[in-house]
Amino acid sequence: PPPAEPHAFDDVGPDSFANDAVAWAVGVGVTNGTSATTFSPSDTATRGQIAAFLHRFVDLVPT
Repeated sequence: PPPAEPHAFDDVGPDSFANDAVAWAVGVGVTNGTSATTFSPSDTATRGQIAAFLHRFVDLVPT
């Protein structure tokens, strides 16, 4: 994937294991975090959240 723009989440620092993945997922619209300033990278995702992520991701893939 192309380089992503920085995100605005206080709980995902530049050295975080999730930083690049979070920036990409937010940048392409797969997710938007748990609030305007938090992403909660260590929280467990619900079944509904995963379904929403997958649905948004599939919409990105050309057919």
